[in-house]
Amino acid sequence: MAMNIWKEESFDINLYNQVDSFFENLRGSKKLEYREGQHTMALDIMDAIKNREISLIEAGVGSGKSWGYLVPLIVSCKDKERFKGFIISTSSIALQDQLQEEIKTLSNLLEIPIDVEIAKGKNNYICQKRAEQFLAYQDNASRYPDLRDKIKEGKTERGEYQEIPTSVWKRLNVDRVKCNDCLYQKNCQYKLKRKAWPTSRAIICNHDLLAEALKREKSGKMLNIPSVLVIDEAHQLEEKIRNSYKNSLTKTGIEALIYAIYLETTEEIESSLPILTTLNQVFRTISNNAKKEYKSNNPNDIEHLDSETSGFKCTKKAKEQINKLIIEMNDLIIDAELNIGKNVNVIYRINELKEVKKILTDIVSDRQQNIYWAAFQPNTKEHVEIQYVPKNINKIASRLLSNPSYAKVFTSATLTPNINDYGYFKKGLGLDEIVGLPIVQEFPQPSPYDYDHNTILYCANDVLSPKQQDHNLYIESLSKKVDELLEVTEGRSLILFTSKSDMEKVYQKLTEKDHDFNIILQEDGKSADLIKEQFKNDETSCLLATGAFWEGIDIKGSSLEQVIITKLPFPIVDPIMQEKASYYSDGFQEVYMPEMLLKLKQGTGRLIRSRNDKGIISILDSRMTEYGETILDALPYKNVTGSIDEVLEFARENLQNQKTTTTKVDIKQ
Repeated sequence: MAMNIWKEESFDINLYNQVDSFFENLRGSKKLEYREGQHTMALDIMDAIKNREISLIEAGVGSGKSWGYLVPLIVSCKDKERFKGFIISTSSIALQDQLQEEIKTLSNLLEIPIDVEIAKGKNNYICQKRAEQFLAYQDNASRYPDLRDKIKEGKTERGEYQEIPTSVWKRLNVDRVKCNDCLYQKNCQYKLKRKAWPTSRAIICNHDLLAEALKREKSGKMLNIPSVLVIDEAHQLEEKIRNSYKNSLTKTGIEALIYAIYLETTEEIESSLPILTTLNQVFRTISNNAKKEYKSNNPNDIEHLDSETSGFKCTKKAKEQINKLIIEMNDLIIDAELNIGKNVNVIYRINELKEVKKILTDIVSDRQQNIYWAAFQPNTKEHVEIQYVPKNINKIASRLLSNPSYAKVFTSATLTPNINDYGYFKKGLGLDEIVGLPIVQEFPQPSPYDYDHNTILYCANDVLSPKQQDHNLYIESLSKKVDELLEVTEGRSLILFTSKSDMEKVYQKLTEKDHDFNIILQEDGKSADLIKEQFKNDETSCLLATGAFWEGIDIKGSSLEQVIITKLPFPIVDPIMQEKASYYSDGFQEVYMPEMLLKLKQGTGRLIRSRNDKGIISILDSRMTEYGETILDALPYKNVTGSIDEVLEFARENLQNQKTTTTKVDIKQ
């Protein structure tokens, strides 16, 4: 626990004492549970606010980290003169809504009224102009007859339109809409809410919006400058900042620029422009090179995937074609600038083409400033877009987080791949490079749950290696073991995959025989929230999932008695991982291993979500024999076995009594 170093002249020490007393009083409470990790975390955050520190706090599952930071934030709001307010950034809208409810609860308990603004990105709000354009078509109006009425009722957010699929919502939301000439802008809920954010003393946003706000902090700020910024699920922030700087080049986009310039500056356009021929050659070559690169790193045939990304080698042929395209673009720009006069639209297009030329020049450079990869467009494996981000994201993140005028608290259940080792997290965000803000690495707050008695970790040694040359044999072996384990818990399992293709193949194998429980597959286009609800409500079902389900699911009770990890979640070999690894003599140990351990901790953490939960963690990757000691040191599970008989005995002694219980949905404390 951090020492009490507050001075009354710099901050009201009574607030510190009030936070301390709140948690001390929980010791004797019959309704609320005292958690030492919460108490420690809350006082650490009060110190961080006072000293304007960067505080790193890993808080294990069940430690109650949300109350651990909410109580000091709410209590600090009593100092209206010196405390400028707080911003909480989370990983999802669901967590934003949950925190809002928890603040209401704590506000009542503490008797401190507080108004909180929920800041969401514009794509979460419906655009009335786009909705009217959408409903102008009779088919759309008949398919969604209640849409106009819901808008009139004042329903504006995505959560109020669950019946509308994502593909349709993209045609209705505020995203990519020019608002200046909109007839509805005076009543636009997104614009009204956004005007309130810079003046609010209490904001809950998500990481995407936070990244954009930090980029604008010095000009046209989106959010208020607070006294403290709390970043929950902070392990995701590096990726979110990187995504905020991600950009792309598409062949159709460049073609449109070229045509627009020709139309404004040339009396007659040739039927076949040489520059477009070169452009086609460039993208075709990059597509082919990306396929080769993908296949060298992945045994699956890219033709069978809906959408995928891959790095690509800038071969001699690619460089020659790109250099030719750069020369032709330069000629077009020079000719256009001689003929445009004061045509503002053409000047804008020329500047855009100059930016394209700049990126192409960087691609062929020996000292690239960006990381490049190809994203294959869905359903068309011949077409790619070139995506890129700056190489030095850690330096960019360091700059965004360097404002010394307020404290920053980074918290998550998974900040350290090894006990009390925040090094990998700090390097990813460039925190060590920030000057003027002391970094306090708090010892991780452990989970209060009894993993020793309530869990068993099964490391299967009879499943073929995922590196098996015959991938079908691997799938057959994996499917048999998954089926065997599902019988142990009679369903009630979450099976996590790193590959969508493997997931679908195992699902096919499992559904070839009859089971007494339903087998649910995470399907494209189906709402993740609906999938979670289906799994939770169907108590004996099992769910095969990948992607966000490694950390996006929180189910207590007998609906989830086993988590099966089919493959150790090492990150794929992509340009970003390769770039990060290139800075180390042993990139595998310094980058790939920490990334895997952090994701594995998230995945296995899906099992025990309350004090009463019991269950089995099963890891079906033969590489456990190679990395087992490192992995077991990172996980909290000490009851480890390679014997299926011991798993069966654990299930008989610990899980049978849960069969008649129902799923518990607790309000997090």
